[in-house]
Amino acid sequence: MRLAECLTCPEDITNSLKLSDRELQEMYNIGLPKAVYQIESARSLKYPCSINKYVLSGNHYGDIHCVKLLSYPAKKIAISGSRDKTICLYDLKCVGNTSECVVHTNADHNGWVWSLDQEDGKSSKIVSGSWDSNIHFYDIGQGSLEKISDVSVHSAILCTRFETNFLLYGTYSKIVAGYDTRSNCVAFKLKNHTRPVLSVASSQEYIWSSGEDNALVCHDRRMNKLLKRIRMERISSSITFSEPYLWVAGYDGFIKCFNEEMRTLKKIDTGHNQPIMDMTHTTGATAATFKDGVVKVFSPNLSPVCWNTFNLDSSASCVDYKDGYLMAGCSDSSVIFWRNTNLDY
Repeated sequence: MRLAECLTCPEDITNSLKLSDRELQEMYNIGLPKAVYQIESARSLKYPCSINKYVLSGNHYGDIHCVKLLSYPAKKIAISGSRDKTICLYDLKCVGNTSECVVHTNADHNGWVWSLDQEDGKSSKIVSGSWDSNIHFYDIGQGSLEKISDVSVHSAILCTRFETNFLLYGTYSKIVAGYDTRSNCVAFKLKNHTRPVLSVASSQEYIWSSGEDNALVCHDRRMNKLLKRIRMERISSSITFSEPYLWVAGYDGFIKCFNEEMRTLKKIDTGHNQPIMDMTHTTGATAATFKDGVVKVFSPNLSPVCWNTFNLDSSASCVDYKDGYLMAGCSDSSVIFWRNTNLDY
């Protein structure tokens, strides 16, 4: 009865329904309804009695700049990239056992690893971008990082967005470029910033980017022209597109929500007056990490409720959330996971 109730009124679940762990597990097993499952698995992080925290240290020896929880049918895995020039691959089934959790360490890069992304959010292909000006493409299908190809772009790579067969990347040299992985060539270069590009997001129609010049830029892919450029009060450290909204997090501690053409819809007060270092938005939750080592998890709507606040011993520069797992990379070279221990996935 409870699952049927969720199917008929999914928009009310965050306020009116409290699903048990058994019901949430059942939703995961049968795959219905996806949106309800994602929200409820995220909301489970608000109950301290059912959350386990796992701190993995000793695998990196530099600041963690990027983390990614991967969607892959074979297993639950995650990756992290660090200032020590390495990438670590984690098996989340073994997250409680440090010696078994890290299944692969890769040292292909000769510079700080700044960005990691998964092709279309579900493929076995991932990409890494580094300060060494190289982009590496890998396949994780065999449980390790098997290199497919690489490309040198003559500038430090600060951010990536991996679409199907197409990579968008932002560079220290102020450029947002598109790379076709089928033809192995650069399709275009956009020069809409006056300082390094920090974050990039996209849809079929638009490409958005933010930079150290405080600019938030929208480029129309269909017309191949700059559509809009907004100068923000502070740097926008992280942007992500989750249809139908563009979510923008900045050093002012606020999250802004725009429509696709960058008309402002909402300025969200996070309740914390520290710079946001990274932010992710999914159907299930919005998660943000702040300069002072605070990580917050919010409901994913335009009037979010803070579900939980985690205080870390060191600052965290990156965060990701997926299917009940929260992951953060820290300046003390540790990677931290949180999950609901009553969910068997």
